[in-house]
Parts: sequence; C-alpha cells; structure tokens
Amino acid sequence: MKVRLSDILEEGLTVTEVLDPVRVRLDTADLKFTAPVGVTATFQQQDDTVWVEVGVAGETQRICARCLEGFGRPYDNRFTLDYSVEGKLDLDITDDVRQEILLSYPVRFLCREDCRGLCPQCGTNLNERSCTHASS
Repeated sequence: MKVRLSDILEEGLTVTEVLDPVRVRLDTADLKFTAPVGVTATFQQQDDTVWVEVGVAGETQRICARCLEGFGRPYDNRFTLDYSVEGKLDLDITDDVRQEILLSYPVRFLCREDCRGLCPQCGTNLNERSCTHASS
C-alpha cells in the first residue's frame, strides 16, 4: 500500500486494498489464508508525522497444535502505525502491514480451548472418541 504524501488532505485519506496472501508471504505452516486479504488504511498527517489506522480482514485455515485437525477461522485485526516522513514524497506501508499481521499470530493455534488432542500412544483424536490409553 503506497500513497503519495500530497494526497493526504487535512481530513485524512482512506485507502482500501486487497492483498494476495501468497505474494506478500502471509501463510505459515500452520495458517493459510483461503482468500485475498482486505486491508483498509486511514492516513492522518501532522507536520512530518503520519499516523495510519489499519484494519485487516480475511478467512484462514489453521492446524490445531493439539489434535492436528484443520479448522477455519476469520482473521480480523486492527493496529496503528506511525512514520516520520520528513523529506519524503510517498509512503509504502505494505511490509509493515505484513509484519504486524505475522506478529499477531498466536504461538500455537487451537481448534478450541478444551481440545483434548491426540493419544500419545495410539494417535486417536480424543475429541472424536476415547481409547484405552487415554484413561491410564
């Protein structure tokens, strides 16, 4: 998302863009965006500083860290960026948006808080059924 600083008027500037998650490298081994990612950025400038309110939304497919099952979840995140723009003509926030998205991912994904995971002996998904090992 690149804007010319001269386009940021007194009332601000709102830009909406659709990012290809593969092109901007948003997918990880445990999370894949299943559709393009919508980004809305509102730019405000005061003197040599620009503040950007960013909203990101998309659909994801994730892998549970306990049971290894895939599950879908919407992705919705909001954050603020600020820049010193002294002597600049334009501002490209694409890489900073990418980094904020990646940093917002949890350390591990769970399909649900009470996921029982897999039996360490036989591999049975304990969310779906019990096994003789799980009770010992």
